[in-house]
Formats: sequence, structure tokens, C-alpha cells
Amino acid sequence: MGLVLVLTYIALNLLSPGDMFPALAPFKPLLILAIFCLPALLFARLQSPEIGKLRTQFILVMLFFGWTCCSWIPHGWFGGNLTTILELGPNVMVYIMGVVLLRSPFKLGALRIVLVLVAVYVIANAFGQVPYARASGVSTPYVLASHELFDRDAVRIQGLGMLHDPNNFGQFLLLILPMLYVSRRETGLGIGYLLAIPVTVLLVVGVYFTGSRGAEVGAALLIAQYLIWRFKTVGAVFSAVVGSALFAAINTFRTRTISMAGGMDRLAIWSDGMQFFKSSPVWGIGIRGYMDRDVMTAHNSYLLCAAELGIVGYFLWMSMVLVTLIQLNRVPKIVGESNPALARWALALNFSLSGYMFTSFFLSRTYDLPLFLLLGMSGAVITEAGGDEAVPPGRGWPLWSFGICVAILALIYALLRLRVV
Repeated sequence: MGLVLVLTYIALNLLSPGDMFPALAPFKPLLILAIFCLPALLFARLQSPEIGKLRTQFILVMLFFGWTCCSWIPHGWFGGNLTTILELGPNVMVYIMGVVLLRSPFKLGALRIVLVLVAVYVIANAFGQVPYARASGVSTPYVLASHELFDRDAVRIQGLGMLHDPNNFGQFLLLILPMLYVSRRETGLGIGYLLAIPVTVLLVVGVYFTGSRGAEVGAALLIAQYLIWRFKTVGAVFSAVVGSALFAAINTFRTRTISMAGGMDRLAIWSDGMQFFKSSPVWGIGIRGYMDRDVMTAHNSYLLCAAELGIVGYFLWMSMVLVTLIQLNRVPKIVGESNPALARWALALNFSLSGYMFTSFFLSRTYDLPLFLLLGMSGAVITEAGGDEAVPPGRGWPLWSFGICVAILALIYALLRLRVV
């Protein structure tokens, strides 16, 4: 029962019933469902004391949530903290649900089915609205239209709610792809591949029709990750060739090309973000403060986090992701023989989370539900593998995390300087 409630809660968060049926919005359906989920969540936690073995990731997520909720205190707007709790709380709840209730390959597979069904539902609705949007130049709920009717990127598909942006939806489709090929069989093609392959084709077509350059580059990264994991050095060389060919194809068949010139508008926004960070490097300017000052968001999750939450919040955000990736990388070595299905889930989630973080360099996804969903699924896998005792994150992660924080800000600064030169 608890699993059904959680899967329903996640699906409705992604589909946004308030946007699908505006008449339901005043009744807060997601809040009501969340209240119903709490007893099942508490009961499952009490029955599973081993969940307490997941310490480092859980503490970092809670510290990040607490820091974010208090981000307006230094600026004197205490009402902003309550707003943050209401906005970010459901995403953190999804994380906790994932850790507590998804601790088996079967349950993770059930969530995979839900994510695929959500993606297929949105794509089907979007494709049904594309002809009207293309002919009229008028946007619909699932299609973002351009008035430039002769532009090959005149229509871009999207979802509702948190997926109501082609870039968001493209990133969501990408994170599902590695999960499609997790099977119970240790070798060979199982019956599941008969479904996985056509679903993969559909999702890739969906990524193409989002018109998201970041998602398309993310697809190249997923291919490269697989080739390097599967074929090591030969795979790295081949992935470079495939990646170059993919970039050339995108720039040939799309008017929204991947180039420095195509990203000049984002560089201008990044310049403002660096100034925001310099103005308050410790505390930040407060969550959602970026758009209050710049009208547009940062189009870079790392810079957005640093500017709004300061170096402390940025460090916590980076740390909870880095620790998760470190532990996911170690899970197959621990349970590869005893629980191969769990090991394959660890590998798939490693790919999904890495792809999400890569595409987030071009998108503002610091606080979004898909990130916390991936962290929750990963936490469930790590817990099932034995938690921090069996899969320790090591002692060097704080230094690595801080170094990555500084390196990414230095990279953004270098890109801004190159633009000036």
C-alpha cells in the first residue's frame, strides 16, 4: 500500500494535476496525498532500522534543506523561509520516500514503469498538439511554439508543472534512459529488451523534439559513459568520434546550434550571477533571489546555487551529489556477486545522476524534484547494499567537494573572460 501511494505521489508531482485540471488546484491534491503517505512512510521506517545506516548522504540532504530554508534570515525576510519550506519540502519528502520505500530492485523497477508512463503520456499529448501549434504559431499546454513558422525548431514539446519547459522535459527523458536496461538477467538480452528498445527510441525522439541543446549534449554524454564503461580506452576514442558526429548533426539540422555564439545570452546572465555571488559569498542572496534581481534565472544550476545560497549552501549541494556518486560507484564491488540486480541499478543511477548534473550546467535545476528523486533512489540502493558501513564514502569527499565547487566557478569565470577577449 505504501509503495502504491508513493508511486502515485511521484507521478502526480510530475504530471501536475493542478495544471491538468485547474478546478482541482484550490483543493491542494498533492498536499492531501502527501498527508496520506506520511503514516505509511513512518510505519516503513519503524520496520526498517537498517535505514539508519545511510548517514552521510541523509545528513547532507537535511543540512542542505535546512540551509536553504534559512537562506532569507540574513536578509531579514522571514516569510521567505516559510515559502521555501512549502516549495522545497515536497521534493525532500520524495527523497525520504525513495530511501525508505524503494529498497529493492523490484520496487525500483515499479518506479521505472511509472516514470516511463509519465514520459509516454506527455509525449503522446505533445505530439497530438504539434500540428496545431506548428500551423498557428500558438503555444499549447504541451507544446511551446514560435512565431517563426519557417524555423525548424518552431515547436518544442514540454510537460506541465515542473516539466513545463522543453529543457526540463528533455532532461527528465534523459535520466530515464539508463534505467531501461536494468534487468534481472546477468547476461544476454531478456524479454524486457523487447520493450526497452522501442521505449528508448521514443524517448530519444522526444528529446529531439524538445529542441533542448543541453539534453542533446547530455545524450552524447550517456553514450560516452556507456562506451567508456564497456570498452575502456577503445570506448573513449569511439565516444569522441560519436560525440563529434552528433554535434555536427545537431548544428547541421537545427537552427539552435551548439556553439559559443549560441550561448552568449547565457554568458551575460552568468556574469550577473558572478556579481551576485561576490556581493554575498557566504550567505548568498536568498533562494529564488536570482530572478528577483535579473528577471531571468541563471541557466546554470551550479552558479544559481552559489549565488543564492553562498559557498556554504553550494558546498552542501555539491557534497550530497558527490557522496552519492562515490557510494554508487562502490556498490557493484560490494554486492556484484550477491545481488547483481542491485549492482546494475547502482550503475544505471550513476549514469542518470551524472547525466543530470552535466546537463544542469546549462539549466537551472538546483532544487527540482528529479534531482531529489535520483538521490532518494540512490540512497535506497546504498542502504540495501549496507549503508555507510558497507559502502563508505571515504574521508576525502569534503576536500574533493570543495575543490569541485571552486573549479566550476573558475570555469565559469574563465568562460566569461574569454567572451571579453
